[in-house]
Amino acid sequence: MSASDVDSPDPAEDPADAAPAPRVGAVRLVSVLVAVLVGAVVAGAVIAARGGYSETGGLDETVIGEGSSYAETDFTRSRSGDCLNWNDDDPGAPVKVPCTAPHRFEVAGTVDTAQFPGSEFGAAAPIPTAERFAEIRDEQCSVIVDRYLGGGLDPQGRLSVGLMYPSKTQWERGARVLRCGIEQPGPKGVHQEFAGRAVDSDQSFAWPDGTCIGYAEETRKPTTEPVNCAEPHAFQTTGTVDLSQRFGARDSNRPWPAAEEQNRYLRTLCPNQTNRFFGGPQKFRSTTLNVQWSVISEVSWNAGSRRVVCYVALPDRGGFAKLVGDARQQVLINGKIPVPPAQGPPGRALPTPVPVAPGYSPNDQEAPAPAG
Repeated sequence: MSASDVDSPDPAEDPADAAPAPRVGAVRLVSVLVAVLVGAVVAGAVIAARGGYSETGGLDETVIGEGSSYAETDFTRSRSGDCLNWNDDDPGAPVKVPCTAPHRFEVAGTVDTAQFPGSEFGAAAPIPTAERFAEIRDEQCSVIVDRYLGGGLDPQGRLSVGLMYPSKTQWERGARVLRCGIEQPGPKGVHQEFAGRAVDSDQSFAWPDGTCIGYAEETRKPTTEPVNCAEPHAFQTTGTVDLSQRFGARDSNRPWPAAEEQNRYLRTLCPNQTNRFFGGPQKFRSTTLNVQWSVISEVSWNAGSRRVVCYVALPDRGGFAKLVGDARQQVLINGKIPVPPAQGPPGRALPTPVPVAPGYSPNDQEAPAPAG
């Protein structure tokens, strides 16, 4: 999902009607990436529900209320199961599209703030801040999404819980119904398009061969953000493996293969895939990098995730070395040109995992951020 924080306009400055605000401060963590012969876990986090939730008319209905004076839009008419999309240059105008088409938000259910106690969301109340909408998302949306998917959101996958809310203009005219749903956070808080309903999708992190994944200087951890390989990055992907071919498809009801079993299988695939990626073992040897791969955790397996990635990286001081440059051409490792070994197998084989970066726990939560 870590992703860079971005500034978001205050909802009060929203220029468009029915304009959901852009995501703020989205953080998705990738951790527990370990060396060859051990594999790795690509991990993210989603907000855990901390409270109850209020629905108007149930998950499948959006009841606006009598006497509303705002103009209805695809956003205000959206119901559970609808998918919304918008242009990058006009996030304030979401439109309904088929869920089989690229979209940026899948509606799971509604939250009617008019039903909350007190006057915070009353008829004359000002629109809440982005931070307050983030709190509402954290408190309400995980439960709604969990019910909508039947518990099928991969907490370590590419999709996460999100919230869309009315624009300032719509709010002042009486719009009080929010939409909880599913989104795919991207670099710098920009929502990425995805196709297909979440319940039917493989939610694994997987990138095209040769993709470089960002690097957090202060922690030496990778992020989930693809970056230009000329920029600092933690690792570069060399291939994708679909574990369903060996261990069972999403609908096979086959049990989760333990990490050791996945490692034995991937050990036969990722080194060869990496050699092909580099055009031969000699070229790969000159990088001095490791062959590594991700494995799927049991919770991700049960959510239907099946894809893992092969990649090259180098452990460094409890995290990852900083790479700059496409490893197929010339890569700098912590600012230095690598010196290849005189002999030995391609890359370095380390039998122990790369330690988790200090301060990270698999239970860490995503930074609060409303979605748009």
